[in-house]
Amino acid sequence: MTNNRTLECSFFVPIRRDANLSDGELNSTDIWEWLDDELFDRFTGRTIAPGLYDGFYRDPGTQERVADESRKFIVAVADDRISELRELLATACAKFQQKCVYLSVAGAVEFIEAANHETS
Repeated sequence: MTNNRTLECSFFVPIRRDANLSDGELNSTDIWEWLDDELFDRFTGRTIAPGLYDGFYRDPGTQERVADESRKFIVAVADDRISELRELLATACAKFQQKCVYLSVAGAVEFIEAANHETS
C-alpha cells in the first residue's frame, strides 16, 4: 500500500455508440474487454454496478435531448493517479465513440472528452 490517499471514482459508459458520431449500435464485447483489461492493469480492479443506468443529456453539438443507457464502473484510485484515469477515459471515449464520459472523483463531477477521434 502507498501513503497516498485513495479515492472512489465512478464513471458511466453508454452501452451504445453515439448516434451523432457513429451508428448508435451496441458496443462490442471486445471493447468492453479492453476496458476491463486496462482497469485491471492500471488500477488492479473495478466493480460494475448492477443493471443499466437510464439517463439523458443535451447534446452540445445539436442541442437536442439524447437518451442513453450506461454501465457504471467504480474504481479505487490513488490520489496521485487520477490523471491516469482521466487519460484512460479520454481514450475510452474514442474507442466507445462517445463525445464525453461522466466521471465522479469522490463526488466531484467532470466530463472527460475524447483524446482524439481515432477508434483503434
